[in-house]
Amino acid sequence: MIKRLTAGAVMVATLTMAGLSTASAATSKGWELPAMSVPAAHAISDGKGVTVAIIDTGIRTDHPALKGRAKEGPDFLQEEDQSESWYGEHGTSMASSILDVAPQAKVLGLRVIRDRDDPNYQTSHEALHQGSMDGDRPFAQAITYAVDHGADVISMSLGSDSAWDAYQQDEAEAIEYALSKGVVLLAGAGNEGDIEQGEENIVAYPAAYPGVISVAASVPGGSRAPFSSVHSYVDIAAPGVAIHSADADSGGRKPVHGTSSACALAAGVSALIVSKYPDLPPRQVAQVLKETASHASRGYSVETGYGVINAYAAIQAAGDLTPEKPVAIGEAGAGVHFGPGDDGTPQMVSYGLDPEYFAISAVGAFVGLLAVFGGFWLVKSGRRLQGEGSGDTVPGGPAAYPQYDQPPMSAQHNPYGQPIQPQQNPYRQQPAPPHGQWPPQQ
Repeated sequence: MIKRLTAGAVMVATLTMAGLSTASAATSKGWELPAMSVPAAHAISDGKGVTVAIIDTGIRTDHPALKGRAKEGPDFLQEEDQSESWYGEHGTSMASSILDVAPQAKVLGLRVIRDRDDPNYQTSHEALHQGSMDGDRPFAQAITYAVDHGADVISMSLGSDSAWDAYQQDEAEAIEYALSKGVVLLAGAGNEGDIEQGEENIVAYPAAYPGVISVAASVPGGSRAPFSSVHSYVDIAAPGVAIHSADADSGGRKPVHGTSSACALAAGVSALIVSKYPDLPPRQVAQVLKETASHASRGYSVETGYGVINAYAAIQAAGDLTPEKPVAIGEAGAGVHFGPGDDGTPQMVSYGLDPEYFAISAVGAFVGLLAVFGGFWLVKSGRRLQGEGSGDTVPGGPAAYPQYDQPPMSAQHNPYGQPIQPQQNPYRQQPAPPHGQWPPQQ
């Protein structure tokens, strides 16, 4: 099952100030837009002509923060509950953050998961990896629909909340299809990074899929928010604490926290870039976001990627690029990811208890126990046969379990130890993971 990537929302409504635009109100109420140099970027681009698809819980198009700029697409859960009071709570919040950054953009809401207040939330199996009647998963369907209906950017403030939510081939193929059509995809890195509070820092999809720009959450000052997951697939960071976004219940705003909001804000910045330079393919949009982020000159960090994005600097850098031809992951000349692995940073970094390794260890221990008991049984059987006069001997004893000489990689003490490598060939080909492999590279 997947969940919305919002951590500990504060339920205090903050109404939009009378006489101010949505973007101005958000700037006056929070620190997120100035932190990303969005006001300066608006002198160059306001997102006009761009459609951002929000794959989420649906959106309330009548909210004042969205009115006139939002459209609700199909419900891929195949429900008819858009009139319910709880409908679209999370998606509406994310839509407002996108429009705060890109005020002239349009948003398209596509529902693939349920809001927490949905009566079926606890028992819902229609989430990210659940198949529908025709065998296609709602998440993969929504990506394909967004691409075919004019989306330029896809924002995915959601992610798997279990170590058993594995890489899915149809979802990876839908992402590849979007990339081949020049659509930029972003996802929240996950809210499982506070291991001191018992969180497991799981590998989360869709953030871990090749070609998706993975966004961590930052606090004022640019460091990682404690809940933000730590993985080598993190590309960039954006503000993720006390983000004043649309409250579907009150019609106003409230502060929320999470990599959900960070993803939405980064999607807004991507919309500004695509609006100004529509021919830039996704890889180059990712490139300028990373190269102009807050600690790009110091190198990569598994906590915040290349740092907090800078909208103004990214748009300026985009103007210096010659657009490349969009390609799908897996095609000749394409790599497997826009971030770590393609630029010399580590493929994997240990951080707390990684559930996949725990699962592998548990399976290994179970097999070992079977070997021990099996060996013991063989020894007993052999002795019994010998006692009965049999001339055959049956070897007994536990089977040797292979030992691994290489210890697990420890967490980086210097997160900025990897300098940015010149991107002579940013699409280095790497083998695609086999169907069902978990995780594909991280």
